[in-house]
Amino acid sequence: MDGQEVIVRGRLHGSRPQGKKMVFIVIRERFATVQSLLTVAEGSVSTGMAEYSRRIPKESIIEVKAKVVKPDRPIQGCSQKVELLISEIFTVNKSAPMLPF
Repeated sequence: MDGQEVIVRGRLHGSRPQGKKMVFIVIRERFATVQSLLTVAEGSVSTGMAEYSRRIPKESIIEVKAKVVKPDRPIQGCSQKVELLISEIFTVNKSAPMLPF
């Protein structure tokens, strides 16, 4: 599916901001995980969208529209060996900040 655009829905497993213009997001559905990348780009992804994605709590259900790319080096931390380049992100259901564990 390299190069195709997909819509993926799952739980936000984790996110790592890299400065103000890039956020790595790991999306999980059951036991499968995929790494996705949101990068600020002129005309498609704004800095407000990057800031919004940083503030989504873990375990929230999110939906992303992204392009599938096969990276040069294999991704070690996720079960899927592709990466998603996010163009749109939505919060379907926001989790409570303090989960009862």
